[in-house]
Amino acid sequence: MTLPIRRGSPSRQPIPPAIYPTALELDAERQSGGLPWLSGELGQAAPACLKLILRIHNRAGIPILEAHSQIEAGQQQITFSNLHALGIEAYAHKTEAERAEIGQRIWSRRAYGTLTFLPSS
Repeated sequence: MTLPIRRGSPSRQPIPPAIYPTALELDAERQSGGLPWLSGELGQAAPACLKLILRIHNRAGIPILEAHSQIEAGQQQITFSNLHALGIEAYAHKTEAERAEIGQRIWSRRAYGTLTFLPSS
């Protein structure tokens, strides 16, 4: 299963449009907090060390999940292993299992992701 990807907000440094992947693969075998890892390959090698921000949106375009990753110059493989639901802090009083269940319900509402590149600090 794949998640379609769109370009996120423009970065401070020019990123060629060809670098953006069209989709990320879901890895249901590997999960964190009940949410799957996502991986894929850039259309071309990263021109520099970059921080990647993945936001997953529902059908209305509202971001519901987010993950961060980093890639070194010259690499193409990307993985997001730290997906987390936005706004779930309101459920801090719930158990880890209950929060994972809530995250899975939020995940089920996904429609597409946006990918933003930032210079790595």
